[in-house]
Amino acid sequence: MAHPEMGRRSAATPSSTAAYVEWDMGGEVGGAPHWVLDLPDMELINANEVRRWHWSRERKTAAAIREATAVLARTIGIPPLNRARVLYVVHPKARTRVFDPSNWALSAKAAVDGLADAGVFEDDNASIVTGVDPRAGGRQDGAHIRMSLVIVDQGEESEDV
Repeated sequence: MAHPEMGRRSAATPSSTAAYVEWDMGGEVGGAPHWVLDLPDMELINANEVRRWHWSRERKTAAAIREATAVLARTIGIPPLNRARVLYVVHPKARTRVFDPSNWALSAKAAVDGLADAGVFEDDNASIVTGVDPRAGGRQDGAHIRMSLVIVDQGEESEDV
């Protein structure tokens, strides 16, 4: 017989009382060479919503994210990198209490493709892009949830790997 409380959330569960926690870039990136790209206020792809979209809307949105990222990377002059980690920072709207930044992974994938288009990466395979990781950014007042990318240079691949 199932426990009567199983599957029910009480008012004291962490998910209902958790305060919004903003990511601390300096604490994680430290002194590593890195570049920050703030994507413009544009539509992003949310995994929870994309199921209701027509496939052409998803492709057009991904193409727009990819192009915007490539233009920004070229504009600020990110050099070609042999190994890097990409942190995508999702900036929710001002009234957001809690949210799951990993829901924007499809947007991050399109952005990483844009970095490859700009020549930052020769390819976006796992030996070059060692991770594409979500973070919760500061709240903002834009029309859309926004995304920033932090590209962290990890230098040459170690012989020990």
